[in-house]
Amino acid sequence: MPALLRRHPVLATADLDEARSSVGQAFCPHRLTVKARHSTLSVVHNAASVGGIGMNYLRYGQDVRITPGTFESFYLVQIPLHGTARVRVGDTVVQSDRRFASLPSPTLHVDMEWSADCEQLLVHIPREAVQSAARAEPGASTDPVVFHPLVDMNSPAVSSWMRIVRLACDEAERETGILSSSLAASHFEQVLITGLLAAQPNSSMQSPEPTQAALTSRTVRCALDLIREQPEYPWKVAELAARVGVGPRTLQAAFQRERGTTPLEELRRARLARAHADLVDAAPDGASVTEVATRWGFFHLGRFSQFYRAEFGLSPSQTLAS
Repeated sequence: MPALLRRHPVLATADLDEARSSVGQAFCPHRLTVKARHSTLSVVHNAASVGGIGMNYLRYGQDVRITPGTFESFYLVQIPLHGTARVRVGDTVVQSDRRFASLPSPTLHVDMEWSADCEQLLVHIPREAVQSAARAEPGASTDPVVFHPLVDMNSPAVSSWMRIVRLACDEAERETGILSSSLAASHFEQVLITGLLAAQPNSSMQSPEPTQAALTSRTVRCALDLIREQPEYPWKVAELAARVGVGPRTLQAAFQRERGTTPLEELRRARLARAHADLVDAAPDGASVTEVATRWGFFHLGRFSQFYRAEFGLSPSQTLAS
């Protein structure tokens, strides 16, 4: 895909040391290693600012590991435009792609791996600007703001915030525009920051219990989306948990508390729904019950029939014959 912010080039290089130095100056000192020996980088970094907020396009062109430690002075919303990244923030691992962005907070240790095709839009927000906006809320805590590091890009609130981010990028590509005014840029900066505080669960939210519930609900929703989009995939609880950025026990407990089920029970229900649809659509001389069952991972036909009858109130063969 075409690089964002092309009117604002900062770096284009194949040299590892130059990339490490230049990106380190823009963000913070870090370790940068290429995972495949003798591979050639294709680094592109473009950057523009809106008030005190930095909009950055960055790609490395190879599988790389980036270890900055803690950011200390800034928050960084990392939004994949292409490819994937594995981002460890403190004890949480975010498997980042077009669905899930990552948001490391300044006080948490960060370690990242970007795929060779990974391209990201990085929104750099000064720590003090976030703290100042958070303190302006009545009854706000004075503790450092810590965001949940998994950002659900399909969340309605995050989608709204992203429209503001895209507007900032679009304006930066214009010769003139409202954000060329320092006054407008300053107000826009505040909208971006307060919008992020409202959209993404964080420690400044006034009620701890609803915040935790929101995080858990987000976790369950994201896991359900993965299951329903790929019911044919042989999901394991550990892999689902890793994809949504929590531990397996946390995911199991969240499903039990909110839905009274387990992730694997939800997977079975998703597969049963697909099997039911296939049986309903099958021609009389088409697929057999056995073929449909095995297509969706049910290799014990007796159990398949038992689960199917419990879910739909009739047997698979009755559905096929109807």
